[in-house]
Order: sequence, then structure tokens, then C-alpha cells
Amino acid sequence: MKEFTEKEYFRTLELFPGIITTLRFAEKGEEYSFDEDGIEIHNEHDKLYKSILSRPKEMLYAIKKATNIKEDLDIIPVRNELVTVDFRGRQADIIYKLRDKEVYFLLEHQSTQDSEMPYRVLEYETQIMHNSFSMHNFRQKFKAKVISILLFTGIGGWDGARSIVEIQEQFGYIMKPTADYEGIGEYNVLDIDELTEEELLKDDTLLSKAMLLEKARYEDELIDTLEKIIPMIKDDERGLMIAAIRYILIKDLGKKQARKFIKELEGGIDMGVFVNELRMNREKELERKRRDGERTGILKTAKNMLKEKIDINIIEKVTGLKRSQFM
Repeated sequence: MKEFTEKEYFRTLELFPGIITTLRFAEKGEEYSFDEDGIEIHNEHDKLYKSILSRPKEMLYAIKKATNIKEDLDIIPVRNELVTVDFRGRQADIIYKLRDKEVYFLLEHQSTQDSEMPYRVLEYETQIMHNSFSMHNFRQKFKAKVISILLFTGIGGWDGARSIVEIQEQFGYIMKPTADYEGIGEYNVLDIDELTEEELLKDDTLLSKAMLLEKARYEDELIDTLEKIIPMIKDDERGLMIAAIRYILIKDLGKKQARKFIKELEGGIDMGVFVNELRMNREKELERKRRDGERTGILKTAKNMLKEKIDINIIEKVTGLKRSQFM
């Protein structure tokens, strides 16, 4: 399990002396603008996972899946709004801590690759540790640590750098011996590509259900997955599961085609009926594509016959097309 302790904290301050000035926790009521890169939670996908992981039991599930921690922990959420030196907003996805100890859990959600993830994690870890130390007046015997997790829900598995050593070797600008950077910017990875459908169904949490939907890369897979998880959806999960299904429908079908189903879903339609409608729509779409393919093939045949100077009356009889359709 990857951990960021006071040892890595003080080493980070030596290696990156300006890192503490880049971020700080926002004061209560302080106003600031979010930068154009959208570190504010601005899209539906990030909002969905932030909402799911705002539930301590779901965060605990993520912690257990990503690390070797097995026991149930008493964790509480931590204010996670950070401000850059120019007062632009920066927000770590999720931060929790043990109720009675300075042990923090940082979770970052990604659906795309990010080559600078170790630096991002290191900035957050350093600021969390600095804030913790300052609250305890920088006592020398004070112990704290941060356990960082990357939740990756993209396609193809996470292949980004997993440490400062790795990213600096990749770009070839290490300024000090490699050993100085060991353990810096490391994080634990929870990658949906490494989780099986059987495993996620057995886990039966809100997060595991959302990840199951993410794993459905095609419409047929989505319908099959919905049939499996709908009977498992608990009353207190319904709202967020509808949000998850809505996001997946738009991603897989496009906004125009998904609009009808989303309206029914949000209108309170029975989930079983909803899945049946999805399947019927899929079958109709496949039939339409089959007919379109047949028409395309017949039209191509007619045009080829015309090129061979075959009598037009014969072409009409063989293909069933009118001459206006192929001439």
C-alpha cells in the first residue's frame, strides 16, 4: 500500500521548496473563481462519482478495493476546497480522515489518462500534511499520513506514471539522485478494467454498481448489465443509480436518442419496464440497420447490372427497384 508520511513530506519540501505556496485550504466563506480547466466539479460524470463517494460506506469500499486494508474504518469527510496563490479554485475530488487520527484518504477520479498525476497527487498530499501539521503547531512527535487513491473509469486501463521517479525518468529531467525521489508522488490505483463483473456483482455497493455500468462498453452489454443490477438497487441508491444510467445512456446512445429514455427514467417508470423498452429499441435499431444494409446491397447490384448494359426491365424485376431509384 502506498502511503505519504511525514518522512516523504519533509523530503518533498526539500525537493520542491515552493510546493506549499501553490495550494492552501480555502477559508470559510472565501470567494474565488474556478479556472477554465474546470477543476470545479463541472461535468455530470465527476458529479456522479463525487456524490457516490460522499457516502462514507462507499468511500470505505473504495479504500478497501484499492489497498490492503481489510477492517472497517471510522472515517469522516474533510473540507477539500483548495485555493492557488492567484485565488483560482482547485478541488481534490474526495478527502476523508480517520475520526480520531491524522490519517487521511485522498481519492482522485479519472476517466482519461493524465501524465502529470504524480505531481497532482503530491501537491494535494503535501498541502493536507502541511495543514495537519499546522493545526498541531508542528510538533516534532506528531504523526500523520495520507493514503492516495486513483479511481480510473476510462477505457483500456490506467497507464499513467505512478510516481515522481517514473514521470521524471520518462521526461528525462531528474535533478537529483533517483533515490531521493523514491516514495514521492506514489498512489494506489483502483482500475475498473482490473475488476470482474462477478466480483462487482458480489460486492453489491452503490460504487460497484456504477462501475459495472462503466464496464458496459456497448448497448447490448449495458442492457444485460441493467437486468442484473436492477433487482439489487436499494431504495437509498435509486436516485444516484438513475443519474449513473442517465450518464451512460447519453454516452452510448447520444443525447438525441437517449432523450426519450431519460425522460421516462426520471418520470418514475418501473426499472424492469425501462430495460425491456431499451432492449426493444435495440432490436428495432438492429432490424433497421439490417434493412438499410439490404437496400444498399440491392441498389449496388442494380447499378452494377446497369453498367453491364442489362435490360432495365430485367433489373427492375430482379431487384424489385424502380428505375428512378438506380438510374
